Formats: sequence, C-alpha cells, structure tokens
Amino acid sequence: MRRIVSLLFIIVLLAGLASGVWAQYGKQYEGPDDPAGDKEAERTGIMNGNNVLLFFRNTTELSDCCNLGYWVSHWPNDYSGSKMTDGICCLFGARVYVEKDSIPVTDINQIRTRKDLDTLYFCQGSYREYMDTSPDGNVEWGLYPVFGYFNISEDNPNPAMSNKPNSWPPAGWPASGDKLKWPGVWNGRFGLGIMKADLESYFVANDAQDQEYLGPEDKVRYYPRPGRWIGDKGPMPSIQYGLPWGGIGLRVEVRGFQWKNPEAADCIFWEYTIANTSNYDLPEMYFGYHIDMAVGGEESEPADDVAYYNTDLDMAFTWDYDGEMVGGGGVPGCMGIAFLESPGVSTDGKDNDSDGLIDEQRDNVATRLIGPREGIANINDFIAFFGSDEDGDGVLTYDFHEHWDADEDGDWRDGVDTNGDGIYQKNEFPGDDVGTDGSGPFDLDYPGPDANGTECNHRPDLIEGLGSEPNFGFTDVGESDMLGLTSFRYNMNWSIYLLRNDKAEWDFLTQGIFDEAQTTPTNFCEQFATGVFTLYQGRTERISMSELHAMERLHEQSAPPYDAPALFKLKEVVQFIYETDYQFAQPPLMPTLKALPGDGKVFLSWDDIAQKYTYEPLLNNVNDFEGYKLYKSTDPYMSDDKIITDGFGTPMLIKPVFECDVVDGKKNFTDFGLVNGAGYYLGSDKGITNYFTDTDVINGQTYYYVLVAYDYGIKTGDVKVGPSFNTYTLNVGRDETVEEVSKNVAIVTPHQNAAGYASPSIKDVSANNAFGKNVIIPNVVFPPFVKPDNAYKVKFGSAITLKRPANTSHGLCYVNNSISIYDVTGGGKLIYTENDSNFAGDNFEFWRLDTQFGEYKEGYRFRIDDDLSTAEFDGLTLTFRLPAREPEINYVESGWIKGSAPIRLTEPSDSTTRVFPYDYNIVWTDNPAAYTGKAKAATMKDENFGRLDPKELLLKHNFNFYVETPNLKDSTGANLKADLVVHDIDRDGVFNWLVDRVLVGFVTDQGAANRRNLWAGLAFIIDFQQATTESQLPKAGDIFHIAYDRGYLPSDSLTFSTVGEQMVEKSRIKEDMKKIMVVPNPYVVTNVMEPAIGNWERNQPRRIMFTNVPAQCSIKIFTVSGLLVDEIVVNNAVNARTSAFDSNSESNGTAFWDLRSKEGLDIAAGYYLYRVESNLTGDVKMGKFAIIK
Repeated sequence: MRRIVSLLFIIVLLAGLASGVWAQYGKQYEGPDDPAGDKEAERTGIMNGNNVLLFFRNTTELSDCCNLGYWVSHWPNDYSGSKMTDGICCLFGARVYVEKDSIPVTDINQIRTRKDLDTLYFCQGSYREYMDTSPDGNVEWGLYPVFGYFNISEDNPNPAMSNKPNSWPPAGWPASGDKLKWPGVWNGRFGLGIMKADLESYFVANDAQDQEYLGPEDKVRYYPRPGRWIGDKGPMPSIQYGLPWGGIGLRVEVRGFQWKNPEAADCIFWEYTIANTSNYDLPEMYFGYHIDMAVGGEESEPADDVAYYNTDLDMAFTWDYDGEMVGGGGVPGCMGIAFLESPGVSTDGKDNDSDGLIDEQRDNVATRLIGPREGIANINDFIAFFGSDEDGDGVLTYDFHEHWDADEDGDWRDGVDTNGDGIYQKNEFPGDDVGTDGSGPFDLDYPGPDANGTECNHRPDLIEGLGSEPNFGFTDVGESDMLGLTSFRYNMNWSIYLLRNDKAEWDFLTQGIFDEAQTTPTNFCEQFATGVFTLYQGRTERISMSELHAMERLHEQSAPPYDAPALFKLKEVVQFIYETDYQFAQPPLMPTLKALPGDGKVFLSWDDIAQKYTYEPLLNNVNDFEGYKLYKSTDPYMSDDKIITDGFGTPMLIKPVFECDVVDGKKNFTDFGLVNGAGYYLGSDKGITNYFTDTDVINGQTYYYVLVAYDYGIKTGDVKVGPSFNTYTLNVGRDETVEEVSKNVAIVTPHQNAAGYASPSIKDVSANNAFGKNVIIPNVVFPPFVKPDNAYKVKFGSAITLKRPANTSHGLCYVNNSISIYDVTGGGKLIYTENDSNFAGDNFEFWRLDTQFGEYKEGYRFRIDDDLSTAEFDGLTLTFRLPAREPEINYVESGWIKGSAPIRLTEPSDSTTRVFPYDYNIVWTDNPAAYTGKAKAATMKDENFGRLDPKELLLKHNFNFYVETPNLKDSTGANLKADLVVHDIDRDGVFNWLVDRVLVGFVTDQGAANRRNLWAGLAFIIDFQQATTESQLPKAGDIFHIAYDRGYLPSDSLTFSTVGEQMVEKSRIKEDMKKIMVVPNPYVVTNVMEPAIGNWERNQPRRIMFTNVPAQCSIKIFTVSGLLVDEIVVNNAVNARTSAFDSNSESNGTAFWDLRSKEGLDIAAGYYLYRVESNLTGDVKMGKFAIIK
C-alpha cells in the first residue's frame, strides 16, 4: 500500500514541478521537520499564572463545555469568580485551486482568469463539536499535536509549561530539520531559558491528519506534501497510519503568556505562529478565532449574554445580561477579546499598517547598515507609530539613527564590547547582540557565547528553527506589514458557520463585515478574522489575541456606547505588552518557600535566589529586587485577605501577613504604574529577612502560604510600569483537593505535639572568656531540620579599625560588621555569614565617623537599639545584641567590689578616642608607692580632646593604688597596669585628692627607645571631688571595678550545641495521653477546622479533631451502647506523606474524623465514646464527645 501511495506522490510532485510551483516569494521551509500530529500526543494544561484560569488542549482548543464549570474557565480565579467561555478555537481558512484533478495552481493571474480550475475550501482547527470527520466518524479531521514538544513520560499529563521542567522534552526541543536544541532548558519565545512572562505554555500542532479531499470518493484531490505520509517519521501514529499527508500543510506553533503584575493580572495572551510547510503557496487564506461566550457560567439555554464591539479599541466585550452568575455570589464582570496581531503582507508595495514602512518582513537577513531615515516611506506615520513622548509634553519624537536594513523599525540595539575580546562580560552592555539563542551573560541559564558566532558580532541575526536576537526577526512584532482585522461577526448558528462547513465559514468571514452590538440576551459565539492574504511556501505568519477581564457593571447600562473604564484601561496595558514584543517588566526570580507546622505556630523560611540573581532587561539588567510579601489564607484560592482594591473598588491584591524590603530609600506607595488609581506598597525600608514565624494560627486549621518577591518597578521616560511580583500555582481539583503547587507555595496544618514527642533544644552556650560583651541566644525555629548533638562556633569577624595612637600595642578602635557561624561537628564548615553587603532584615545601619585622628570611616554596622536575629540555618536562628556602637563604660556593671568612696569616672566624649576599652580594677594598698607613673613629658588631652597645659600635669608621681586590666598581660604574665598622671587642677604641684584628678591611660611600648614611655592616650579619668573630707577616701584593700561594653574581636569564639528532637520517649507517652481531647466538643453544625469549599455544587465536609494522640495509634469510636461506629488508624510520619506539599511527621499529635460511620454514612446526633490506644506502648485513653447537628 505504501509503495503505491509513494508512486502516486512522485507523479504528483513531478507534475507540480512542471507547472512551476516554486513561487517568486516561496522557499523551502527551514524549521523543524515534524512528524504528523497524532491523537496520542494530546495533552491538557491549565494557565493560571494570574487572576485568569484557562484550561487548554495542545490541539489549539481553549476552555471547554459542558457542565465543567469554572474548572476550565474562571475569572477571577477565587471564590468570587465564574466561568467566562465555553470554548475558543482557531480558524485557519484557505481556498486552493486545482487543475487536472490534483495539480495545485498558485499563480494569482491564472486563478483570476481561468475558468477550468476546481476550487477547494479548507477550515482547519480543533474543537469539541462540528468537526470534519472520517466517513465512519471515528477520526476527527483537524489539527493534532506533534510529539517532540513535551515530555512523554507517564507522570507528565501536560504540554510544555515554563513552570514545570518535568513537562519539557528531556532530549531537547526540535530545531531545524531533525536537529534538537537546548535540553533541560526552557524553549522560550525569546530564546534559551528566557522567560519574559510569569507563565508560558508552548506546543505545536499540524493538519496532516485532515483527509477531507484525499478519500477514494474524491475526484479532485489536494496533496500538500507529495512524498510524505502519516507515520513516515516519529512514533507509530495511533490513527490513519500510511495515509498521505493531508490538509494544506500548516504547522501551528502556539504560546500562551500570563503576567502576575497587577497591571496585567486580569488578562491572558495567545500567540499563534503558522508556517506553510507544504510544497505550494497558499494564495488565499484567512486566520481567525471562534469564541463561545459563557459569561457568568450559563451554558446553552437559558444563556443571557450580550456583547458590543468597540471599533476604536479593536475589542469585543461580553457581559451577563442580568448580572447574575450560576450558583449566585455576585456580578460576574465582563470578558473582552482583543485582536492584536495579524499576518503581514510583504509583497504588495503598500503600507498596510500605516507605520511609515512598506513590506516589512520578519525573515529577511541583515546585510548592511543604512542611514537613519533610509527605508522609511512616510516619516510622520513612522513617528506616530514608533515614537515616544519622553519629556511628557504630548509630542511624539523618535531618535533616528543608523540601523541595519532588515531591522526596519530600527529598535535592535548593538552591544558594547569594552575590552574588544569578542565576548560580552557581565560588566559590559550586550544590548540585543546576544546571538540566535537569545541568551546573554545576564540570563540565568546562559551557556556562554553562541557557538555559531552570532553573539557579539554587532549585527542582528536569525536562524529559522533556532531563533533570533531580541527586537529582530521572529521576536519583533513591528517587523511585519500587518493586514489588520478584516471581519468581526456574531455567530448565532455555529452548526453551519464552523469547522466542518469550510465554504460557509469562508463566505461568512471574508466579506469584511463588522457587527457592532449583540443586545439580545442569548447564547452566541463571536468570530474574528483577518484576510484574504497569501501564505507563501516555507513562510511563516502570526496572529495573536488577548482575553481580558474587568469587574464592570455593564448590565446596569441600557444602550450603547457602553462604558467600561477598567476594561478599556486594561486594553491599553494589553496593547503596550504586545507592542513591546511581550517584553513586559519581569518579576524577581521565584524563591522557594519552606514551611513546617508547630504547636500553635508555623515556621516559614525561604532562599535568597531572588535577592542575588534578579536582573531586569528593561533597566539594562540591573538587580531591581525590592522585597518579599508573604500571603496567608485558609482557602486555596487565597481569597481570605484579598481586600486591597483598585480605584473602582475591585479586589486586586492580598493583604500580606509579613513583608520586608531592601533598605534603599524606595518605600511607601508608588505614584506610577497605577492600577485603576491604586499604587503598590514598596515597604518601609525594613530590611530583608528570609524567615517568619506565624503565631496567629489555630491548631487543626489548614493554612495556605504564598511568598512573592517583588521589584521596585520602572519609571524611566515614558515607560512607567508598577512593581512586578511572582506568580504562584495552587491548582485545586473538582473534589477540592490541591493537585499542584509552585515552589513559592506551602500548605501547613499546625498541630499539638504527639504524645511522647520531645522537641530539639540548645545546650552548652559559652562565650569562652571572649573579649566581647555580646550575648547570643540560639533559637530552634524548624525542629525537623535541627541536627542532633551538633556543635557550632560563632565569630564576629573582621572589625572596622580606625587609626590608633602610634607606637602602642594596646590601642583598639573597632566596630563589628560581620557574623559567621561554623558547623564544628561537620568539620568546621562555614554555614552562615552576614556582613555589611549581605545581611538579614535591618540588622545593619549606615554610619560615618569623623575621627580626631584626621580621617573618617563609613559603612554599615550592626544596630544596637534592639535584639538582632540571623536568618535560619540548620533549623536554627541566632538572636544577639551588641551592647554599644563603639566601646563605652557600662556604669551598671561598674562599681565597688569593696569600699564605697564617692568616686567619679569620666570617659572621652569622642567615641573614636576610646581606644582602650578594657575592663579595669582600681586597687588601693597601704603602700604609698604602689605605682609610680611612667609617662615622660608629652602632649596630653582631656576628655574633650582639649590640650592640657604641662604645668597642670604631675608626671612620675607615686600612688597608693594601681589600675590593672585582666584583658592584657605584661611580660611576666601578670595583669597589665595602666599608667597614671595627676591632673593638678589647682596647679600647686601637689596631688590633692579632693581637688585634683587622675588621668588613666597607657604609654608607648613600641618604636625607638627614645619614643617609648610617651603618653599614648587617655582611657578614663577618676576623681573624688564629690568627697567632703579625706575620711571618705578609699582605704587599703578597696577595689573598684570598671566594665566596658564592647563588641567582639576576630579572635573571639562563642560556642553552643544542639539536642536533637526525639520522636518518641516511651516514658512520656502515658502521661501525655492524659491530655487527649476532642475538638470541638460538643460539635455544633460546623467549625473553623473544616476546609473551605469553592464549588457551590459540593457539600461542606465535616470533621472533628483528636489532639495530643500518639503519632502511631488507633482510635475507635463507639455509640454509648457500645456499638463500633468507626476506627481510625493513625500513622503520622514523614514516610506516610501523600504529596510533595504534605508536611506530616512523627511530631504530629492530631487526627481527624469525618463524622461518618465505617459504612460511609453520616452519623446521627448524640453522645459518642472514643478509645485511643498507642501502637508502641499499648497505653489507652478513653473519653466521650457530643455531636449536635
């Protein structure tokens, strides 16, 4: 059979060549050589990267019907939302001409003049109904997805999704011909690993299975690809193996885009790239869409939608006539469909899109640089289309510049290779010159310079099947002379005007008719179209559209023109995103959130990838990370605290339970990028923290946490985009169970500890006689992550040292500016560090010191006005508090050890001169020469840095006391003594205890001999001027202690150890089981621990909770007469977890009962008995509870 078919194909091919099928503008298709699409390749996915949820198939069909509710189309994607559409499908129509029963004729002049040609009509697509089928009805003839563009493993049910690496084809993505590219990396619209949208989907389908004009009953046949058949390559097809390649040779590449940014959170984009892979031009084509409306959820009758088409906005919008959604709950809002991109016509010599350019193309190759205005047909149109209002004066301008010929709109930016090595470094600007893989040195998955030499060659490049550089070729929507939308129709009879009636649909959509209003409440569809145009062999064209939503009350408006200000504003944003090549502002990289339940608390922590590796392409790749917001809800739709509204009162944002931001002066609300008048709160310069403990929780209630990193937005020239933040995935199935979450989502149920469970603790905290006076307090915050019996060492690293007095080894002046923690048990590995460029929260503050030594120092240092805390490490945090910014006397800890004389201490007023911050003991003796001053004549200064008159100084005086410091030792190992000099206030040459003062300091001990024993500096001053008689002076044996507050030296080490958690202490189980309770007791109708339900068709699930039970036990429930009602087998353990986001463990001391008997029946109201038995010890606890319905 195959041999006969092949011979037929060869004959047709030769006939085609003889008639000149290689048209003037056609060429061989250079993209991937895909196999025929197949039913076995069908996959489904959900786009839910913002407020819009939309189910899709990789056949190109979006949404579905019927009785599927908001599981296939939902806006907003929370409890207040409703279904919006029953289905969307693409329409790719063609009219082809054939002579001699099977030879295509593509010459437009012959088509217009010849009367002997047969005409065939095609309408290609994929939809749930009214499809062309095989004669036996077993095979639909339409678009089928292609293998190779997704992971075929059994654990992946989805098409390729940017947020699901498991959905990507492991061997790589199809490129040119049979080549593959980029294994393990996302195949983004803009290149290798490039994700401009927060969520992107990608799939490919073709029409090879359409045998409409290839059956044995067909006299006139159309073979789009002679010599090719279904199954000639790729996996064995599941349908129609061996039949000729059918349809018209279309390859349809589809991408869906969503952004979480509030400005774009209510819309979704779909882009379709259609290639003619056949052997012939397709002289007459249209592209379009069919949309089955279902705003509010009504399907079929009694549907009551109405609609209006706004010609100024190229947008149709639909709303529910009575403003009531199925199931009740509120107004469903409205749905708009905006037609964005149409095919380009590059051969008619006309400016079809009025942009001042004629016959632009996306697949032409750059060959030469041209002048600033060369190639522009109409300067005014060009400025109106591509210009910008940089200074806000309302006048559009354009910076005309030399550009490459194939970059018709001149927006490709060359890079700056500063060092001329042919490679862009991270400190150089690559512009758009990043090569055909689209990836540059600032991108996360950057593999290095392109091997094909297209990177840093200072010329725009594209290679079909591989890619093109930003703002050029396939990535630039401006490089196409677009035809525009040519038809918009309301379709009331889709059984006629849809896929299976090819000619009727052609006639319906190619007449250039634009319907305006559909004001009769009913069930209807909308159809958009652009055409007629020629799709040349081997060429590619695109269409794109956006589905957008707003909470408008259009049902209260009686007649057109209808006003929908929020929707119209969103259309402007949609148009901006499209016109900037879908290069909307990107959020920071998504952090990974970890959460663990505790008793009355939830511990949360996250990584720092967003802080370190975020780059914003629209800001020349600066790191624009600004902060984190943590959201919390008791329902998976995160609707509890979605109370922040826009200017129209529509709920827009969730109120965070925790937020933190970079200390950078960017704070409070934005005054740009407003969403219907509402700004975004940037924070309060709180500082970044990577953990949070939530204590506002109830044991037994499930909480959903979402962590988003956000940036500070864009406010440059006429580009003003509000802050962008991460999207998240929290997919809920029809049974209300969570099926999938993204890595920034955590689901936690706090609980009482299991009977016999002992949590981790801290032991052996020691300062090890450190010089510093700081106090550290280790805290257990993530018990399961705490390493048992593990030792740690804490060091406050390199200090900032100011200039010290010369020739002395004793002067110190420093400020701690780092902390490091080492895992001693793990071999001394550094596991945590914090310094002035990488710190948690607001642990650091900016400082500047102008010193008395003629210099200044500035930087960041630890705050001292509050307890500071590290981020989480090994399940722990460390709380610490530095006692002073610079050393100072601690007057509380200083005082008489023995004695009570009225001594007064004075320390230097300038903190930078406190260079001797030691602890001191002043010891009085009965020896009048217990100490003799050493200082030679030298300049001395008082506490205010004023120079003292030498006549006021008594040097080398004898004293009956001495001052020693235990922090320093002399050459004999004894405590070092400070030097003493009398400040002779009354200048009588005699030391008068009641009048004079004693300067305490140090002398020089380094340098040349004649430079030693000079006065080095003042530590403090003592006097007894408050004494009235000498009888109040100190006696022999009296000791006064002086304590200094000061930070740590790098040589100091503080240590502590952990005691790991003990899952079960048998000795505690019996005692702990006495605490077992039933909550609530009595049970009355419902309680807060029961999960929230969003599906109005489902009943609220019931449950009660047993607390403080053993992690492994059995619970039997009886009637008061002793009849067994149900038995619960409790196995709380890590190895019993049922999903990746299950946080159950051996510490969990709770169990739930659903108030159903072992037969699955609802129980009656009344009293019940329970019996809990520990599996490990056999201990038993019995009790009772009541159920009131």
